Amino acid sequence: MTDLAARREIALLRLVAQGVAGSRGVSPERAVQRLVCLQAQDYWSGLASVALRSRASIAAVEAALNAGTVVRGWPLRGTLHLVAASDLGWLRELLAGRELAAAAGREARLGIDAPLLGRAERIAVETLSCQGPSTRAQVTAAWQAGGIDTGGQRGYHLIWHLSLAGIVLFGPARNGQQLLALAGPQASAPAGFTRAAALEELARRYFAGHGPATPADLARWANLTAADTRLAVAAARPHLAAITSQDGTEYLLGPATQDELASCREEAEDVIALPGFDEMIFGYRDRTPTLPDDRAARVFPHRNGIPSCTVIVGGQVAATWRPAKRPGEVTEIAALTPLTEQVTRSAMARAAALA
Repeated sequence: MTDLAARREIALLRLVAQGVAGSRGVSPERAVQRLVCLQAQDYWSGLASVALRSRASIAAVEAALNAGTVVRGWPLRGTLHLVAASDLGWLRELLAGRELAAAAGREARLGIDAPLLGRAERIAVETLSCQGPSTRAQVTAAWQAGGIDTGGQRGYHLIWHLSLAGIVLFGPARNGQQLLALAGPQASAPAGFTRAAALEELARRYFAGHGPATPADLARWANLTAADTRLAVAAARPHLAAITSQDGTEYLLGPATQDELASCREEAEDVIALPGFDEMIFGYRDRTPTLPDDRAARVFPHRNGIPSCTVIVGGQVAATWRPAKRPGEVTEIAALTPLTEQVTRSAMARAAALA
């Protein structure tokens, strides 16, 4: 097998591991659990990524958020993700400490210290306890009324800090806007769930839901130290399968992933539309099996890192697309490699269905 063919096979296996191909009718919560969490700094993109994997509607995914079985916060990498409420606590306790430590310098530049954080927490808890889930503007207004300056990104940073501290999270939606709510007991890890057990759980489920992937992919995705990555991979390895590329790179994956691809290869090789910020692009340090280097600049055309929505054909990004302002409409399909008329029509239909 040529290296090009091998990398294409990795891309197809990743589609199956992530539930983009082969999965049938799981709940939004289960679709999120499969991947541990899904990147969701863009709210619609996060909902669409879960809908794609659960075969549910956007409304059904939002209903899971309203019910509290799926929540949105900063469980890893300082980036908003969707995560099952049952996983929030152990992920936060495993990973939040490093993120908060890394933010100390920025907090100092913003004039945020421990006493101010204490005041912000008391006001937020009082506001959300009295009013229930509230908009970010309402919480920010309460801080301003309490003498806390929220200008210059200070308000956003306070919400981020309190989320990592297990105080607040983004919960139900109202008029298309997610509300802040008190995190409650779900922000704490289950009793007796040790750090070693959390590292094993993280690695086992990451590779089962993203594999084939490397330890470097895991380290980048979860922002783990080299030492924690080694511990996590060593603990999870007995529960995983491994494949080795022609260049000697070892990839870890779920033990059933290869058999699952064999049963749905035609579907995995078919045309698939993805939203921006999807885990197929953002779930790896090395995304070149899905997004070859010569196409990356077209997917990331802006300096701010905001990606285009993509179309996958044969496991690889073959085009980009843009949703129109009206639901269910697409403005254009921009091919990154020659596409047949039939593939283009199929790409337009799949993108419109996702939009």
